[in-house]
Amino acid sequence: MNEERFLETLFRRLPRPPGELVVGPGDDCAAIADRDNQLLLIALDQLIGGRHYANENNHANQLEPTPPEAVGRKLLTRNLSDIAAMGGTPTFCLTGFAVSPRHRDRSDWLRRVFEGLLQTAAEYRVHLIGGDLAATDRDDVGSLTILGTVPVAQVCRRTGADPCDLLFATGCFGDSLASGHHLDFSPRLPEGRWLARQGIAKAMIDVSDGLLLDSLRLARASRLAIEMELAAVPLRNPQRPPETAAGDGEDYELLFAVAPQRAPELVERWPFPDTPLTRIGSFQANQKPDILDRRGKSLTTARRLGYDHYRETCGNHAASQ
Repeated sequence: MNEERFLETLFRRLPRPPGELVVGPGDDCAAIADRDNQLLLIALDQLIGGRHYANENNHANQLEPTPPEAVGRKLLTRNLSDIAAMGGTPTFCLTGFAVSPRHRDRSDWLRRVFEGLLQTAAEYRVHLIGGDLAATDRDDVGSLTILGTVPVAQVCRRTGADPCDLLFATGCFGDSLASGHHLDFSPRLPEGRWLARQGIAKAMIDVSDGLLLDSLRLARASRLAIEMELAAVPLRNPQRPPETAAGDGEDYELLFAVAPQRAPELVERWPFPDTPLTRIGSFQANQKPDILDRRGKSLTTARRLGYDHYRETCGNHAASQ
C-alpha cells in the first residue's frame, strides 16, 4: 500500500465541494472563505505511541520513554507547522486522545500530556476548545484539529511555482531523532507569516515527512521538476550523506518557491537571524514532476524519499528519524 496513491484515489472520489471551500484536500490545510476577506484554515494531524514517540514499557526501538509533556507539545506544534506553511495565524484547537495500558499510571500520564499541550498553547496563543478522551488496548493515539486564519490575498499554497523560480528552505535537515529535534522544535509561524505578507513565497510546504518527499509534493503541485543542490542542504549532522539525511523527516521546516528577481530582497530583508535561510535548488520545466540533481539525474529512484505510513512498520518512524 502506498500513501500517496491511496490519497490520490480518495481525493478523486470526493464530491464537488461547496463554493466556500477555497483550498481543498492535498494542501497543508484546508481553507474556507470566512468574513472580511479572511480564510479559515483547518488541519488535523495525529501522534501514535511507538511510532512518533517512544512509549513507556516499549523498548523495541531502544529509545528512552518520551516525557508526556513532550508528547503534548509535539501534538500541537506539528499542527502549528501546517498553519505556518499556509502563512497563517493559529487560533483554536480540538484534541482527541486514546490512552494505552502501557503506562503505569494512565491518569497521571495523560494529565502531564495535557500540561505540555496547554503550556504550548499558551506560548502560541492558541485556545483548546474541546475534544474527546478514550482508552485503547494497544498504542496511544492522539489527534488534534487546528484552526487558524489568513487573509485571502496572502494564503500560501503548494501550487504557484513557475520555471526558473528558486527553492529556499529554513533551518536544517536530518537526524531529527538523534538531535531531539523531533520533539523540541519551533514551528516557523513568524517566518511563514512574514513570507506571506511580503508576497515572497509563491508556493510553500512544511517538511514533515522528509525533504525529498515533500519537495516532490511541491513539484507535483506546480507540475514542475526541482533541480536540487544536495550539497547546499544544511544538515544537523554534517557527517551524514545529504542523500540519506534528506529522507529522515520530522524537520518541520518551510520549503518555498521564490521568483529570481525577489531573491536578493528576501536574503537582504530576512528578519530572523536565528533561522537559517538557504537556497537549495530551482524549479525547471520537465515532462513530469521530479527531483533532479545538477546532471539531470532523478533523485527519487532507488532511495528512501521520506516517511510513508503504509510502508513503515510501527516504531520505524521514531527509530529512523
